[in-house]
Amino acid sequence: MNRNVLDTYDIRLLSALQQDDALSLQCLAELVSLSASQCSRRISRLKAKGYIHKQVTLLNPQAVGLDVEAFVTVSLDNHTPDSATHFKEAILKMPPVMECHAITGSDGDYLLKVVAKNQQALSFFLMEELMKITGVSQIKTALALSAIKSTTALPLSL
Repeated sequence: MNRNVLDTYDIRLLSALQQDDALSLQCLAELVSLSASQCSRRISRLKAKGYIHKQVTLLNPQAVGLDVEAFVTVSLDNHTPDSATHFKEAILKMPPVMECHAITGSDGDYLLKVVAKNQQALSFFLMEELMKITGVSQIKTALALSAIKSTTALPLSL
């Protein structure tokens, strides 16, 4: 199996795992029309080749008391390698930040996806933690009203 070359069975297997990683090998085998042992070998190979980054359990944020989701655009006051490194190191230590992306074509330098218990907790995080990172000059926050689509499954084609 070459890197970036997946056969039909690999794609079916990865698609099934993206939908439900808790499926037994027997169920996976039936879904992708392979034996359980073939599925097991393919999964091991896909992990070794880096196609499967990690396997996790996705939690329902509301069920665990995280009712607020926000998207925050962050601007830095200067754009040096040191300021970027300092910002990244600080963000990695902040549990409310679910995602952080360096962006272009926007008013900001980074786009964060943040979760919080409520608006008060979000406000505290923004003002007392995020804004206090040395080099942060501006933040803009958009609250998510509802999720129209939210998925972790990558669009794999057969």
